[in-house]
Amino acid sequence: MKLKSWSLLLSYFLFITCCYAEIGPSYVVGEISNITSIDNGILVRIGENETPDNCTSSNVWMEIAQQKTAMTSLILTTWALGRSVVIYTAPSSSGYCQVTQVDPNEV
Repeated sequence: MKLKSWSLLLSYFLFITCCYAEIGPSYVVGEISNITSIDNGILVRIGENETPDNCTSSNVWMEIAQQKTAMTSLILTTWALGRSVVIYTAPSSSGYCQVTQVDPNEV
């Protein structure tokens, strides 16, 4: 019986850490939940569709412009490794919040 209780407790903590996201005025911290590509670059989603406070559109995707090759490489590597990330953004009229910085989170 004790083993079952410990297993449930461990599962709960693993679930909490896996799905954790922190939101700030111009950043979001969490695990990348999905990425996709469009003509203009890469689109990224964090956690349960979390976006920073400065992303005022209803779109949950954040855009990394195609010209920002270093950020694209970093986001792809971070996603492949399953690491947490901090994404800083700026509002945009394009419909997607624009990513201005990608920082792998050292948790």
